[in-house]
Amino acid sequence: YAKEEYEEWMSINEDIPVPVTLTDLEICQAVCEQDQALKVDYFNGDKCVEENRPNADMRQALDILK
Repeated sequence: YAKEEYEEWMSINEDIPVPVTLTDLEICQAVCEQDQALKVDYFNGDKCVEENRPNADMRQALDILK
């Protein structure tokens, strides 16, 4: 589902250089993985502020690339 959305977005922004696009995709994947890890920790009753910090950094990096 998310991959299809990304491919759709890619076709709109064909002028973006490939290295930037690959990095963007890697960050998207990293954010998704981090979100899933945080959800698991949350459901286990494990809340850690430090785990939210890298996630926020990745989101900020993703916003810069947009």
